[in-house]
Amino acid sequence: MIDPKQIKALFFDIDGTLVSYQTHRIHPQDLETLASLHERGIKLFIASGRDFGVPREAAAIDEVRPFMDGLIGANGQRCELMDGTVISSYPIDDEDLQRVRECCEENHFALLYYLGAQSYVTEMTDKVKEFAALVGLPVPLLRPLAPEEPTPRKICIYISAADEIRALRPLLKHTLTANSRDLITDLIPEGIGKDSGIRDVCAWFGIDPLHTMAFGDGENDMSMLKAAGIGVAMGPSPEAVKASADYITGSAEEAGITQALKHFGLL
Repeated sequence: MIDPKQIKALFFDIDGTLVSYQTHRIHPQDLETLASLHERGIKLFIASGRDFGVPREAAAIDEVRPFMDGLIGANGQRCELMDGTVISSYPIDDEDLQRVRECCEENHFALLYYLGAQSYVTEMTDKVKEFAALVGLPVPLLRPLAPEEPTPRKICIYISAADEIRALRPLLKHTLTANSRDLITDLIPEGIGKDSGIRDVCAWFGIDPLHTMAFGDGENDMSMLKAAGIGVAMGPSPEAVKASADYITGSAEEAGITQALKHFGLL
């Protein structure tokens, strides 16, 4: 693990890390901490499964936008600066998408996709409503995904981990999955993830990825916790996520980000 004094950039997952699942807000101490780090010249980035092209998903970071230097969205599929300059972008494989569409239709799994500034679901299931309530977002609009439409920026499936392993993963040739809360799984292009997002962002800014610190709580955070110089898992994280980290901190409700930064002497 790198000397914390060499840290030049920090990466934060949103849901369950920066933003509480309970309050859907950022802890005031963590907000104060980010402002302080920004003033000291440390680069700050969001690294999320959310699609920041959708205003209601991007609203979760409104409070911290003034402090951020860039965004890793859709689990590394799109990296950009705060002014919208695109650093990198990676689409889902078209053939895998077709197999996913057919699987969802046959099994009545709801498929979540994004076009323009709007999110849609192909079916309205209990998992759709449960996950929307969990992350504090409106339920997406109901709309089929036609085969002739352009490949969406981001695709998720409302599916249990067991059904994902049974019905979905065997179909994918060039796409990986990351399940969250046994409710939804993200589809991620092979070789892409929050870890590749860190590498793309660091290359743009001329930062060694070892001189970074990452915070997360979900399966889709594991790769970046391993890729960063210091990986921090939130207290309520699953055991596999904790095993990927160098340090376990408190929850978002306990200002876990601030706790970890104090532990490493960065505050």
